[in-house]
Amino acid sequence: MRQVRQPQPNRFFIGIDVSQTIEPDILSDFEDSLISRLQSFIGQEEVSYHISIFGLPGCGEDTIATLLSTQSPKDLASFTRRVEKRIKKISIANRVGGEEDTTPLTTPLFYFLEKILKDRAGQRVIIFSDLVNDDGGCQEHSFPFETIERYGLHKGGQIIFLYPTPHVTGEYDTPDLPERLMKKQKRFITSMYKLSKQGKVRAFFYHVPDDPQKRVTFLKSQLQHAIPATVFEIVWERVSKMIDTIIVAVRG
Repeated sequence: MRQVRQPQPNRFFIGIDVSQTIEPDILSDFEDSLISRLQSFIGQEEVSYHISIFGLPGCGEDTIATLLSTQSPKDLASFTRRVEKRIKKISIANRVGGEEDTTPLTTPLFYFLEKILKDRAGQRVIIFSDLVNDDGGCQEHSFPFETIERYGLHKGGQIIFLYPTPHVTGEYDTPDLPERLMKKQKRFITSMYKLSKQGKVRAFFYHVPDDPQKRVTFLKSQLQHAIPATVFEIVWERVSKMIDTIIVAVRG
């Protein structure tokens, strides 16, 4: 019951995957759901959050950008200007130089985790991504076991993954690609579950429905659990996480 009695988390990090394997409609639904959730904290200036995007054209540092880092605004007008408008500008990454542009378009998930977890011990991290690491055309990065384990030493922290099915269209769509992407996704989840079962990190995974009729309700519900704003939401979130942990342990 110790987890249930923990205080409200007041610092959040939110990472948003904008790579080519994210479906634009799902990204848009996530943006709207995130805006709705963060509105719940208007006036709670003790709450602060940082939002970054990853999967931009290029390699290394070029693939990551800070969208905002702020205390929760004191009123709706400030929220609209400082938070909502910036979130609504997020879009899927594309090359800017036309057909001649050969800048790599990747999903630098491993590199992103390596960078953002180093300085966030004890913080709650929410990541929207299809969990398919792709370093094509750039320096390859391995699964960041050590960084994740160091982050997990502070038991107040947890990582919550909201992951859609990988999306493939256009020139990248080949008969075997969807299956290969799904295998990559499954390998990442399996590796994280292994660390979680060993007690080295608290990580939770929730698959975003493919059905657009179910998606917004799901995202709003999961973000409410991931970023609780009221006493009831905090208690319910703790209980839900305990149940999830038990289910994972039983499944082995």
